[in-house]
This record gives sequence, C-alpha cells and structure tokens, in this order.
Amino acid sequence: MIHCTLLNPAIDVLYTVSEFQSGATLTDLDSQIIPAGKGLNVARVVKTLGENVAVAGIMMEENQAQFLRFCDEHGIKNDFFTLEGAVRVNATIMETRGDQISHLNSRGKRLGPAVAENVLAFLKKKVVPDDIWSFSGSLPDGFSDEFYRRIIKHCKKNSVTTLLDTRDNALRMGVMGKPDMIKPNIAELEGYFGEQVQGTHHIALKAKRLLDRGVGYAFISLGGDGMIALHENDCLLCSLPQIKAVDTVGCGDALVAGLLVGFARRFSFPEMCRMALACGASKAMHAGTGIIVRDEVWQLMEDIKIESV
Repeated sequence: MIHCTLLNPAIDVLYTVSEFQSGATLTDLDSQIIPAGKGLNVARVVKTLGENVAVAGIMMEENQAQFLRFCDEHGIKNDFFTLEGAVRVNATIMETRGDQISHLNSRGKRLGPAVAENVLAFLKKKVVPDDIWSFSGSLPDGFSDEFYRRIIKHCKKNSVTTLLDTRDNALRMGVMGKPDMIKPNIAELEGYFGEQVQGTHHIALKAKRLLDRGVGYAFISLGGDGMIALHENDCLLCSLPQIKAVDTVGCGDALVAGLLVGFARRFSFPEMCRMALACGASKAMHAGTGIIVRDEVWQLMEDIKIESV
C-alpha cells in the first residue's frame, strides 16, 4: 500500500478569467472549489495510475465531510486526525488571455507541540512493514522541524520505504532520518546547502552529497528542463519532450506519484524516472492539481530522453 501524508490540507478555489485587472470587480466567473494539499494531490495521481493509495494526516472538523466525500469519489482510502476549526483556503486566478496564473496561498492554523506529538503517535500506529510512505509539504505552524525525521526513522525501523518532499529546516532535519527517496527542486536544493547551484555537474555533485548522507535516491526536479536523478553509482539527466503546458501547479506532486508507483512496481531506475517525468508532463497539460491522463503518461514515457552524466 502507498500512503500519503496530508499535514496541511487546504481548499483550492480556482477562478478562470479572460484578463485579471487589479482593483476591478469581476462577476459571473467560472470557478472550482477543490479539496487539496500536497499529499492529496499525490494520492490522486497514484490512484489514476491504478495503485491502491491511502491518505493519512490532519483534518479540520468543519471541512471533514467535504474531504471524505472527495476521497470516496476518487477511490482514495483515508484516516484523519481531526481538530477543531477550518482548513486554509488558497485562490488561483487563471487568465485565458496571456496564459497568466496568479496564486494566493493562506497560512494554516497554528498547532502546538502537544498536537504534533499526538499526530506523530497517530501516524506511527498506521505504519506497516513493506508499505511505502510519502511525506510531502511544509509542516504546520507550531510543529517541530524534526517531525519528518522522527517519523522517517520509525518507518525505517519497520522496513517501510519512505519518500520526502519538503523544504527549509524540515528538509534539513528530514534528511537526517535517511529517507529512501528525496525530491527537492533547485530552490530547495540551494536552500539546503545555503549556496547557489548552477549547471548539471554542480547539481549532480550536490545531489551526491545527499546520497553520502544516507539517502537512497535523489531526484532533483528542474521544472521544464526535466530532472537529474542519482542512485548508487548512477547519475541520469532526464529531459522532457515538447508539450503545451496549461497549468504547472502540482507537477512536482505528480512527479512524486510517478516515483512511488514506479518503485512499488519494481521498475528499473531509468523507468522510475520516465514514469515520474511523464506524470509531471501530463499534469502540466491539464488545469487543476492531481489531474493526469493515464494513457497519456504511457505515451509520454516513450519520449523521455535519458542520458548518463
């Protein structure tokens, strides 16, 4: 079973306008209201690829029914640690004229150390040997930066494969737990090492340092330029085919889903990379987070170029 943590759930409100004008009143807009959060985005793609998946994490009671209904509609198993209040709300404005996208992301409710300990205990009880766990996103306000490190160490003691996708201090501390897989982008890699990283070989050298610290696989996403991936003695530069990108929000989450599914299906290292990039590319071709087309993924995999560095 593949498990995805959801520690920062959100409601995404997506508005589509021909052109956004600051200070104007826009009426009769096309809109969508979608339960979201990185873990849920990952889980949607995993399920679309045909794997059983579960989401575990935090939920605010005012939105729980909405999220449970969403999970049921998409065939995603779920188990939430429920708290009082409401989830944060994010807004996305998509302009059809000029293809501009604007994002307004809100801050979640501050949660104290006692809540963090209870959530950690809740997740630990769900860990079963030979499962795969993905830890995605920033930590809630008030959680210790060591949260991911602690749960990853618990997973490793129980023969569970782990993937970490976060940033800042949560990334620095999480790496100390020695996750099996890690997926920083360039900005997150630079933040981790505290210096600018430029060029394929420089990125590869920095990623190799992550492997030296006990990480099994390092996948450095490069946005539209693809990905650099390292495992044992292999370093691969993976390039995307030409596509028409519609919405790049959530591409990193789709990439993570491809890695999880590729690993679960015992794909070779290059084929894991192909599936991951194909998922990210398919997501970019469609508006909305967590949306890919499975047949499209198989087609895109054939066009991913991979070369050794």
